[in-house]
Amino acid sequence: MDEVEAARLLLRGQKESQVLDRNAFQSAVFLFHTRRQNILESLRLILSYALNEEIDPEIRRAAKQAANLLASPKAPAAAGGSGSFTEKCISTMASVRGSVQQLREKERHEQTLRLIPPHGFKEDLEVQVRFLMNQHEALASIVFYLVKLKRAAVSDFKSLLGVVKSFEKYDVFAFHHVLPLYSFCTVLCDPDSPINFSQTVELHKYMLNEYKSAPWPLRFVQASVQIWWLSEFNGLCNDPSSAEAPDSATLDYFTHVFSPSKAALEGGAFEFMLAVSADVSAEWYLNSAKEDLHRFLQTRVAPLEDNKLLSIPFKSLVISQFEIFIECFISNMADLLKQMKTQEEEDVLLTQRTCGYDLERFYMMIHYTYLGRRNAGMAFWVDPESNLYGFIVWASTSHMPFMVATFSYMLASLAFGATAAEHTHRFLQDEITPGSKKNRRTQYLSWEQLFKEFQKYIEQLRTRQKAFVPTNSYRTPAIPAETVAEPPPESSMMLDGYLRLIAQVTQESPTSRHWLLHESPNFRIVVALFDLLALQASVQLWDSVFSAITAFLTEKTENLNSQVWIAVDNWALGTPAPPSNALQLGSMSGKPFAQAGASEKLDAIVTAVHPAEAFARLMATLVSPPVEDSLLKDSLPFPETLGSSTRLSGIDPYIDFIVGAVFTNTSLQNLPPDLPLVPEKIDDPIERLTRAQYRVFRPALQSSCLEFIETCLINFNEDLLNIASSNVAVDVAIGASSLETYAKLHPFARVMEHLLTEKCFNVFYEIIKTGVEDLASAGAGAPVPILRTILMTINILDLAIRMQSTYFEVVRPLVKRDESGMRKMNTISTGFPSIEEAILHHLDIVVCLGLYVGSAYQDVTLAALSLLEKLSIAPKLVSTIGSSLGQQARKNRLLGAIEQSPESNRILFNFIQQWEADVDSEETDMRYPQKFAILKLLDSSLASQPNDFTLAHMLLGFGWDEKEGISLSVSSGGIGSGVSLLHSLLADVDTRESDEAGLAYDGGLCRLKNDIFSVLKRLWTSPATSTEILYVLRANKLFSQMLSEQIIQRQTIWDGIPFESDEFFTRGAAASFCNFIGRRTSLFNYIALEIRQLSMQGASTGVSKYLSTLLGKTVLDGQSMTNLHILDLLDFLELDAPASIPTPKITWFKDLNLSAFYQDDPFGNPSHHLPTIDQILLLRRNELGALGVIDTSNDDSVTLEMKALLDYLFAENQLRLFKGANLECLKAWSTLIAVMLEDCEYEASAKALFLLTALQSILPKLESYCSSDIVYAQELSSLAHTLITHLTFDSKTFGKGRASDMANDRMYQLFRISLRCIQSPMATATLREDFYNIAYRYLKGMSDLSIQTNGLTRHNTQTIKASGDRLLEVLCNDAYAGEGQCKIVALLLLETLVGLAADEGSSYVIDTLMRQNFIVVIIDSLKRIGHDLRNTTSKDIDYLMRSFKATAGFLVRVSQTRIGSGYVINAGLFQALRESHLFAVDPDLGVGINDPTALQKYYDLLQDAMRVVTCAILSKGPQNQTAIKLGHQFITENRNIIMTVFKRHAGIGGQRVDNIGDLGELVTLFVLLISVTSFVEGEERSLC
Repeated sequence: MDEVEAARLLLRGQKESQVLDRNAFQSAVFLFHTRRQNILESLRLILSYALNEEIDPEIRRAAKQAANLLASPKAPAAAGGSGSFTEKCISTMASVRGSVQQLREKERHEQTLRLIPPHGFKEDLEVQVRFLMNQHEALASIVFYLVKLKRAAVSDFKSLLGVVKSFEKYDVFAFHHVLPLYSFCTVLCDPDSPINFSQTVELHKYMLNEYKSAPWPLRFVQASVQIWWLSEFNGLCNDPSSAEAPDSATLDYFTHVFSPSKAALEGGAFEFMLAVSADVSAEWYLNSAKEDLHRFLQTRVAPLEDNKLLSIPFKSLVISQFEIFIECFISNMADLLKQMKTQEEEDVLLTQRTCGYDLERFYMMIHYTYLGRRNAGMAFWVDPESNLYGFIVWASTSHMPFMVATFSYMLASLAFGATAAEHTHRFLQDEITPGSKKNRRTQYLSWEQLFKEFQKYIEQLRTRQKAFVPTNSYRTPAIPAETVAEPPPESSMMLDGYLRLIAQVTQESPTSRHWLLHESPNFRIVVALFDLLALQASVQLWDSVFSAITAFLTEKTENLNSQVWIAVDNWALGTPAPPSNALQLGSMSGKPFAQAGASEKLDAIVTAVHPAEAFARLMATLVSPPVEDSLLKDSLPFPETLGSSTRLSGIDPYIDFIVGAVFTNTSLQNLPPDLPLVPEKIDDPIERLTRAQYRVFRPALQSSCLEFIETCLINFNEDLLNIASSNVAVDVAIGASSLETYAKLHPFARVMEHLLTEKCFNVFYEIIKTGVEDLASAGAGAPVPILRTILMTINILDLAIRMQSTYFEVVRPLVKRDESGMRKMNTISTGFPSIEEAILHHLDIVVCLGLYVGSAYQDVTLAALSLLEKLSIAPKLVSTIGSSLGQQARKNRLLGAIEQSPESNRILFNFIQQWEADVDSEETDMRYPQKFAILKLLDSSLASQPNDFTLAHMLLGFGWDEKEGISLSVSSGGIGSGVSLLHSLLADVDTRESDEAGLAYDGGLCRLKNDIFSVLKRLWTSPATSTEILYVLRANKLFSQMLSEQIIQRQTIWDGIPFESDEFFTRGAAASFCNFIGRRTSLFNYIALEIRQLSMQGASTGVSKYLSTLLGKTVLDGQSMTNLHILDLLDFLELDAPASIPTPKITWFKDLNLSAFYQDDPFGNPSHHLPTIDQILLLRRNELGALGVIDTSNDDSVTLEMKALLDYLFAENQLRLFKGANLECLKAWSTLIAVMLEDCEYEASAKALFLLTALQSILPKLESYCSSDIVYAQELSSLAHTLITHLTFDSKTFGKGRASDMANDRMYQLFRISLRCIQSPMATATLREDFYNIAYRYLKGMSDLSIQTNGLTRHNTQTIKASGDRLLEVLCNDAYAGEGQCKIVALLLLETLVGLAADEGSSYVIDTLMRQNFIVVIIDSLKRIGHDLRNTTSKDIDYLMRSFKATAGFLVRVSQTRIGSGYVINAGLFQALRESHLFAVDPDLGVGINDPTALQKYYDLLQDAMRVVTCAILSKGPQNQTAIKLGHQFITENRNIIMTVFKRHAGIGGQRVDNIGDLGELVTLFVLLISVTSFVEGEERSLC
C-alpha cells in the first residue's frame, strides 16, 4: 500500500478512534476495509440497476453508461495493466483469499508459539476476515452482473474455470465462484450470446475435453458446471438461428450431450446442486422424514459450513440462477428426465439398483429453490401449455415412494402463496389440461389418489394393531402376528410428503381448506389425521401430522378450534392406548430429551425433538383466538368443559407439558448446541450434514415453545378485569361464561406460574446469553430459529413485566381462592416473587440486552430497548448498591452490572451507532423507530430517578465522581470525549422539521425533536446535572435554535393537513402541532434558565447577546442578521381552537359512563383511554346482541355509531392535547418575557418600548380569553401584571409626544380591559387578583405621575362609574370574603379608588360602598381580629396581619373625607373596636398568639386601629362634638393601655420588654387623639 495513503489512513483512524472505539491502527484498518467494501457495494448496485428492468428508466440508463465505462478497455481498471475489468475482479478475488490466508496463518502462528495475543487481537482479526469475505462476495456479484450484461469474455470464463479447478476445499470462497460460473453457462449459450455459434461449439468441445481429461479436486462442482453447460448448450442447438444450425457431422446428441450429461450426473452434479439449493434456501421448520431423505440423497457433498455468512442479496442471485437452470433443464433435457425416471422404475420392478436417485435430487432442488418464496412457483402454473406445467403433470404420474415423496415436497414449495396454492388445489382436484382427465388422469397424483394412500396406510395400521391386541384374554389373535406386515418405511416417507403437501396447500388456500374440511367426497382428512395418531403411526410422522392439523386451523373458527381441542384431548389424555411397536425411520433417534409423565402419548412426543416442536406449534395455534374473537379476546381458547369428564377442566396439563416438560428441558445440558465430534468422521459429508441439521433442533423447538408462551400471554385481555367496574354487564357480554371463569381458566395464569420458576427462567437466561454470540457470529444472516427465539424471549419478559401486576393482584388470588374447583394451585413449589427478582438473580441479562441494542436486526434492537426501558425503572433493579464497609451507596444494581462488564463501552457505542444508523422509513407508524425507543428509555430512566446516576446518564455520556457526583465523562463514549450519545441527540436538534418556507411541517421530525428536548429538559431541571448540561448546551449553541424559528399560521400544513381543515383534529395532525409547540416550549424554558444562570454568574456579554437575538437581531461572525422577535413567537395563539368537538348522535351507547376511563395526557389533562373504550363499546355491542336488542337489521347502524363515537373521542383528545400544549407554551413564553425584564439590562426607552409592545401583543387575546377561556386569561393577566410592574411611570414615558401618547393609550386600554375582566362571570379569584393589581398599579402610577408633573389626570372616576355598580360589588365581595392575597389586593384597590374619587371631588365610590353596606360589613369584621389570631395556625398569622392592615388602610382612606368619616363612625367603628378587645387585653401578653414577635404584632394592630380612629375624628373636625365625645369616651375606656404604651415608650417603670418594636408612631397617634379631643383639659376641668 502507498505509504502516503497509509499515513493518511492512520491519521484519519486516530481522528475517528473515539467514534469507532478502537485504537488508531485498528481504526485505520477498519476505515480501509470499509472504504473498499463501500466501493464494491456501489459498483454492485450500479451494475444491478443496469440489469433491473423494473427501476426508473433514467436510473437504468445512467447505470448502463457506468457499466459500459467500467467494461471499456480505456477504463482505469483496464488501463492500469493487462486484462479486462472482469479479469481484474477475478484476480482481486484471489488477492482477497490470499489476505484471509495470511490472517489465518498469523493466528496459527500465535497459537503455535503460545503467545499471549494483545487485547482485541482475536476480535480485530475476525473483523478483518469478515470484511474480506464480504468483499470477496461483492466481487463475485460484480463478475456475475458483468457476465449478465455481456461485458465478460470467454477468456474470463476460462480464467474462472481455472481458478475453481485449483480449489481443494468446498468453502464459502468456492461457493462465491459458483454464481458467475453458472451465469457464464447461461449467457454464452444464449441465442443472443456475445460469441457466435461456431465459437460456442468450440467452447463446448473444450468443456467436454476438460471434464474427461482434467478432473477437478471438487469433482461435483465440475460436474454441476458441466450439466449446466450441457443443458444450456442443448437448448441452443434445439433452437438456433437459421444461419447457424448445428451440423450433425460435427455434433452428435448422444455423444456430445446425452452421454456427457449422464456422466455429469454420476459425478455428483445434482447432488452438489441439491446442497447449494439447500444452503441458500429459506427453510427452517423441522421435518424429520425430509431430513432423513436429504441425508440419503446427499452423501458426497458436505453442507456449506459458513452459509450464514452469505448475504441475502447473494443468496437471491443464486436462487434466481437456479430458477433459470430448472426451466432450462426441464425444457432442454426432457430425454434425460424420462430416462432417469424409467430406469429407476425398472430398478424397483427388478429389485436392483443400477442408477442413483438424481430425479429425486432434482425434485428436491426445485423444492429448496422455491421454498418459502410466496407465489414464486407461479411460473409452473401460469401457462398450462408451458414446459414447466407439462413437467408437473408428467412428474405426478410416478408411484415410486421416493419419487412421490420428493414430488410432494416439490409441489408443496410451488404452493407457497395464496395464488399458487389455489392453482395447486385445482391441479389436485383433476382440473388440468382439457381432456386429460377422461383419458389419463387416474394415474396422476390428485386428492383422490392421496386419500386412497391415506386409507391404505391407516388400514395397514389397523390390521397391525388388531394382530397385537387380542379381543379378550382367552382367544388368540385372528391373524397370526408373524404374518402381519407393517407399513414399509418407504410408505411412511411417501405419506410424510403427502402430509406436508396438505399442510402447505391448506395453510395458504382458504378454498382448499374449506373443500377438504366440508366438501371432499367420502373422506374426512382431519379425522384421518387423528386416526394416524391414535393408531400409533411412526413417531417420525407425528411432526407432519401435527403440522397438517395446525394448517387446518389457519383463520380458524371457534367451532373448528373446539372440535380439534376435543380430538387432541381425547388422543393425548383420553383412555390410554395399548402398547405397540411404533415404526421408526429416523437415524437420529435417541433417548428422550425430557420426561412428560402426563400420558403415554405425551411421553412419546418427547422421544424426539421433531414431534415436540410440531406439537408445540399446534398448541400455540390452538390457544390463539379464533378470527371472530381476535378484536376483543374475551373467550377462552378452548371449550370450558374440556377434559371435565376425566380431570379438572382446562388445558393445564398441556401448559405443564409444553412449558414445564418440553421448554425447561431445552437447556444446553439437555440439548447441546452440537453433536459430539467424532474425529474419524470430521470430514464425512453425511456426518457434517447430520450435524448441520441438528444445530437447528434446539432453537427451532425453543421457538415453538416460546410462540406458545407468548400467545398465551398476549391473548389474555387484562383490560376486561378493569372494565368490570363499568356499567357494562361483562359476564353477559364476553364469550366466556363469566369473567371469573375467564380469569381462572385462561392459560395466562398457569403460564405466569411457570415463567416465575427457576428452571424456566434459567432457559430464558441461557437463550439471551448464548444469543449474543450467535447473532454476532452470524452477521446479517442469522438462522431464523435463533433470531425468533431471541426476539420472543425478550418480548415474553417484556410482556411478563407489564402483566405481572394483573397476575399477582387479581388473577392469582382468584385461582388460589378456588383451589378445589376449576384450577389447581401451588403445584409449582419454587418460584420468584416477580420477574424483576428473577432478573436480579441473572443480572447480566441487562448486559446482553445492551449488546442486543447493537444488533443488525431492527426487531431485536427495538425489543431489547423496550425491555431495558422497563428494567431501568424497576425499583428492585435500580436500588443502590450498599457498601459492605458502610460507605455511601452510589450506583444502582442495574447500572453497576453494566459498568462492571467488559462490554460496557461496546454497549455505549451500540446506542450511538443505532441512533446514527436509524433513518426515516417514510412510514407513518415506523418513523425513526430506534431513535424513539432510545429516547423513551432515556426519558423514563431520568424521570424515575432525576437526581441519581442512572443508566440514562451513563448512556448519554455522563460519569460519576465520588466527590462531585454526576460529571462529564472524558472516557471513550463520554461527553467530554466529543463523541457521545448526547452529541448525537444534539446533532438531530438542528434538523429542520419544516420546508424552507415554513409552510409545511413533518410530523415525524416534530415528534423527534420534541422528544429530544424532553430528555434535555429533564437534565437541565435536575440539580444533579443542570450545571453540566447547560455548559454542554451552551458549547453546542443550542440557543441558535431561535434563529430557525418561523411564524406559524392558520394555513400552515401539519402532516399534510392545514389547521383550518376540518380534519386537523380528526386525523392526528394536531399531535404533530403539539410536538412542534412542545419543542418550542422547551426552547423557551431553556433560554430563560440560561439567561438567569448567566446573569447570576455576571456574564453580562452573554446575556446581552441573548437579549439581542430575542429582540430580533443576531450578530454571527461579525455579521448582523435579523430573526424573529420574541413577541412574534406568540403566533400560536392566533390558532383559535373550537371550544369542543361536535358530539355525534348517540343511541346505542348513551348510558355508558366513559369518564371512568380517563388517563392524564402529557399536560395533566384528562384524556379518554381509547383502547379501553373501544373494548367497552365492543362489550356493550355483545351485551345488546346477547339480549336480543341488536340483530342483522340494525347491526350496521351500531357499527357506524361505534366508529363515530371513537372518532369523536379521538378528536376530543386531540383538542385537549392542543389546548394543553398551547397553554404550556404560553407559560414558558411568559416566563421568558419575565426573565428578560428581570435579568437583562435595557436602556430606559428601549425597555419602555418593549413593555408597551408586549402589552399591545397580548391585550386583544387577554380581553377575548376573559370571556372564553379563563385558563389562558390567567396566564396573560399574570404576564400583564409583570409588564406593568416593570413599567416606570415617569414624565419621560408618559409626558408629551407621540410615544407618550401611545404609552398613555396603551395603559388606559389595559386599565379598561382589567375593569371589564374583573366583572366577567368566568373570572376566578386568582384572575381578579391580577387585574386588581394591574388597576391598582395603573391608578397609583398615574396618580404619582400627576403629582410629579402637576398635570391633569384622566377622569378615571368616570371610567369606574361607567363600569357600573357590578365592578364595585365584585370588589367588595373580594375585599370582605376573598381568598388569600385577592382580599388584600381588593382592599388596596378600593382604597385607591376612594382616594381617586376624593381627588376628583367625587363621592361616587364612597356612596356606592355605603349603598352596598360594605363599610358596615368591613367594620363589623374588625370585631373578629382577636379571635381569629388566637385560633389560626402560625403560618396564617402574617396573612391575617396583612389583611387587617389593608382593612385599616382602606378605612383610613375613607375616613379622610368628611362624608366618609361619618359613614365609618356611624357604621359602629368604636363598638367594633370595643368588641374586638384589642385595647382591653394584657399589654404584656398581647392577643395570645403563639409567635416570637407576638407583642410587636399586637402593637402593630393597635397602631393600625388608632390610625382609623384618629383619622375619623380628625376628618369630622373639632366642631363636631359627637365625634369629639366618642373620641373622649374611647380614651377613657382605654386609659390603661394608653398609659402602658406611654410608659413603655418612655422606658418608665416595670421590667424592660423586648421585641415590641418602635412605639413612636403609636404614641404620636394617642397624643394626637388626646389633643384633638382636648382630653387632658376635660380631665382637668372635671377634677376642678
